[in-house]
Amino acid sequence: MQLSNSNNDLLPGLGRAIWSWQLCGDYQCGSPCKSEVCPAHNAGRLRRFGQFYRAAVSSYEENHTLPDEIVFREHEDVFQAVILLQQNPGKTRLEIGNLIKRDGTNPGDLFKATDLAAKILTMVNCSTSYLSSDRLEKGNSRMHWKDGIAFDTYLRGLFPTEEHPVFSYPDGEAFADAKGELLGRKLKKHLNLTFRPTHDIRNHLRLDRRDNVLEIYHYTSFVKEHLRLSKQDDTTSNILPRQLLLEVLDSLQGILFPLSDPKSRKLLQSLVATCSLDPDILHFEFSSIRRQGEESIHYVYLADRLSELYNEL
Repeated sequence: MQLSNSNNDLLPGLGRAIWSWQLCGDYQCGSPCKSEVCPAHNAGRLRRFGQFYRAAVSSYEENHTLPDEIVFREHEDVFQAVILLQQNPGKTRLEIGNLIKRDGTNPGDLFKATDLAAKILTMVNCSTSYLSSDRLEKGNSRMHWKDGIAFDTYLRGLFPTEEHPVFSYPDGEAFADAKGELLGRKLKKHLNLTFRPTHDIRNHLRLDRRDNVLEIYHYTSFVKEHLRLSKQDDTTSNILPRQLLLEVLDSLQGILFPLSDPKSRKLLQSLVATCSLDPDILHFEFSSIRRQGEESIHYVYLADRLSELYNEL
């Protein structure tokens, strides 16, 4: 198997698979990239995501003892599966598995292979259930991706929207007041919360009351690349909703850790150093990722979690 043995820079290949990067001729021919407009030239900003990718494929590979039964034997196999999943979001897990399987593949490995492809494309772990206490009270739980469910249907079920009287109206006075209270340093001081990084985007802002921990999704480089992809073209294939990604980014850099606030920035720098957060979280970008009218973010995906934090205060 070639997954764990590769020393090549995999970021351009990931960019081509996930964000349809158009790589220059030099790079495709194996020569150093000389073009300033070639996406490979700036692939370094995704280095932390690249580490996540290597860890994910390494875990996938370690769970197999029979090389002949494995679906993904080279990184290009993984990339092609990601492309197929992105191009066929309306297909079920079984149908995606049939697209990527090879002769002799162990049927049980198709589950692991489709999970890996989905995890890389969306940073959602589809193999485990996610149970939120407040959602369970409403009779709604987060389930794993079942064989007969289309991928886009599964994702819509994971990320329901809900209007909130405060957090869905960013121009209101109540929003400004609440935002001022939800600074990460205030949560740390008044609630004695600690912050735990997560690579599963559906866990962002999930409050673990038992351990007094707030989970934060921190791969802002991944989020920004998706936003760049969909900024100019509403028809661009973007599996994760643009609004969700805007809320994730804004909740990090605009609410919990506003970079314009020296104390918040210092706390964030400490978390990057001690918790291995994506260093890109310290870099604010606006013009390259946001459209006109997206200066203020109204929350519909994460409003209930912000409200839960505010109520704790």
